[in-house]
Amino acid sequence: MIESVHEFSIAEALAVQVQSHAPAKGRIKLVEILVGALRGLEPESLTMCWQAVTIDTPLEGSSLQVELLPWSLECGNCGRKWTSPVPFVACACGNDSPVPTAGDELDLIAITVDEEEEPEP
Repeated sequence: MIESVHEFSIAEALAVQVQSHAPAKGRIKLVEILVGALRGLEPESLTMCWQAVTIDTPLEGSSLQVELLPWSLECGNCGRKWTSPVPFVACACGNDSPVPTAGDELDLIAITVDEEEEPEP
Protein backbone atom coordinates (compact mmCIF):
# COMPACT_ATOMS: atom_id res chain seq x y z
CA MET A 1 0.00 0.00 0.00
CA ILE A 2 1.35 3.42 -0.94
CA GLU A 3 0.98 5.94 1.87
CA SER A 4 0.11 9.56 1.38
CA VAL A 5 2.90 11.90 0.36
CA HIS A 6 1.40 14.35 2.86
CA GLU A 7 1.87 11.97 5.80
CA PHE A 8 5.29 10.89 4.56
CA SER A 9 6.63 14.46 4.37
CA ILE A 10 5.22 15.22 7.83
CA ALA A 11 6.83 12.07 9.25
CA GLU A 12 10.18 13.11 7.73
CA ALA A 13 9.97 16.63 9.15
CA LEU A 14 8.90 15.29 12.54
CA ALA A 15 11.84 12.85 12.61
CA VAL A 16 14.25 15.73 11.97
CA GLN A 17 12.66 17.78 14.75
CA VAL A 18 12.75 14.88 17.22
CA GLN A 19 16.40 14.13 16.45
CA SER A 20 17.30 17.78 17.02
CA HIS A 21 15.71 17.67 20.49
CA ALA A 22 16.82 14.17 21.48
CA PRO A 23 19.46 13.80 24.20
CA ALA A 24 22.89 12.53 23.20
CA LYS A 25 22.47 9.39 25.31
CA GLY A 26 19.49 7.08 25.45
CA ARG A 27 17.08 5.66 22.95
CA ILE A 28 13.86 7.38 21.90
CA LYS A 29 10.96 5.10 22.84
CA LEU A 30 7.91 7.26 22.20
CA VAL A 31 7.09 10.45 20.33
CA GLU A 32 3.77 12.14 21.11
CA ILE A 33 2.13 14.65 18.80
CA LEU A 34 -1.10 16.62 18.81
CA VAL A 35 -2.84 17.08 15.44
CA GLY A 36 -5.70 19.39 14.56
CA ALA A 37 -8.57 18.14 12.42
CA LEU A 38 -7.85 20.66 9.62
CA ARG A 39 -4.54 18.92 8.94
CA GLY A 40 -6.42 16.02 7.39
CA LEU A 41 -3.92 13.46 8.64
CA GLU A 42 -4.71 9.78 8.95
CA PRO A 43 -3.06 8.52 12.17
CA GLU A 44 -2.54 4.99 10.83
CA SER A 45 -0.90 6.29 7.65
CA LEU A 46 1.28 8.71 9.62
CA THR A 47 2.37 5.89 11.94
CA MET A 48 3.32 3.68 9.00
CA CYS A 49 5.26 6.55 7.43
CA TRP A 50 7.00 7.16 10.78
CA GLN A 51 8.16 3.55 10.83
CA ALA A 52 9.45 3.88 7.27
CA VAL A 53 11.37 7.16 7.73
CA THR A 54 13.00 6.05 10.98
CA ILE A 55 14.54 2.85 9.59
CA ASP A 56 18.34 2.90 10.02
CA THR A 57 18.18 6.05 12.17
CA PRO A 58 18.54 6.56 15.93
CA LEU A 59 14.71 6.70 16.02
CA GLU A 60 14.22 3.21 14.64
CA GLY A 61 11.90 1.18 16.85
CA SER A 62 10.30 4.23 18.45
CA SER A 63 6.53 4.55 18.57
CA LEU A 64 4.52 7.51 17.37
CA GLN A 65 1.43 8.42 19.39
CA VAL A 66 -0.99 10.69 17.53
CA GLU A 67 -3.73 12.53 19.41
CA LEU A 68 -6.35 13.99 17.07
CA LEU A 69 -8.12 17.13 18.20
CA PRO A 70 -11.79 17.63 17.37
CA TRP A 71 -13.04 20.29 14.99
CA SER A 72 -13.42 23.77 16.53
CA LEU A 73 -16.50 25.43 15.07
CA GLU A 74 -18.26 28.78 15.35
CA CYS A 75 -21.75 29.75 14.24
CA GLY A 76 -21.90 32.84 12.10
CA ASN A 77 -25.52 33.45 13.12
CA CYS A 78 -25.54 33.19 16.91
CA GLY A 79 -21.80 33.24 17.75
CA ARG A 80 -21.86 29.85 19.53
CA LYS A 81 -18.48 28.07 19.67
CA TRP A 82 -18.08 24.32 20.14
CA THR A 83 -16.03 21.28 19.21
CA SER A 84 -17.17 18.28 17.23
CA PRO A 85 -15.59 15.06 15.97
CA VAL A 86 -17.08 15.84 12.52
CA PRO A 87 -16.91 19.12 10.59
CA PHE A 88 -20.41 19.28 9.14
CA VAL A 89 -22.67 19.61 12.13
CA ALA A 90 -25.47 22.15 12.39
CA CYS A 91 -25.56 24.66 15.22
CA ALA A 92 -28.28 24.40 17.85
CA CYS A 93 -29.79 27.60 16.35
CA GLY A 94 -30.35 25.82 13.04
CA ASN A 95 -27.44 27.26 11.05
CA ASP A 96 -26.11 24.35 8.99
CA SER A 97 -22.90 26.12 7.92
CA PRO A 98 -20.63 26.61 10.96
CA VAL A 99 -17.13 27.89 10.28
CA PRO A 100 -13.99 26.00 11.40
CA THR A 101 -12.03 28.34 13.69
CA ALA A 102 -9.04 26.22 14.67
CA GLY A 103 -7.60 22.83 14.05
CA ASP A 104 -4.43 23.18 12.01
CA GLU A 105 -2.16 22.38 14.96
CA LEU A 106 0.70 19.94 14.58
CA ASP A 107 2.59 20.02 17.84
CA LEU A 108 5.37 17.84 19.20
CA ILE A 109 4.16 17.26 22.77
CA ALA A 110 6.66 14.85 24.31
CA ILE A 111 9.63 12.62 23.64
CA THR A 112 10.10 9.62 25.94
CA VAL A 113 13.69 8.44 26.26
CA ASP A 114 14.92 5.10 27.57
CA GLU A 115 18.15 6.26 29.16
CA GLU A 116 21.04 3.87 28.87
CA GLU A 117 22.53 2.72 32.11
CA GLU A 118 26.20 3.44 32.66
CA PRO A 119 28.26 0.23 32.86
CA GLU A 120 29.68 -0.50 36.30
CA PRO A 121 33.51 -0.30 36.60
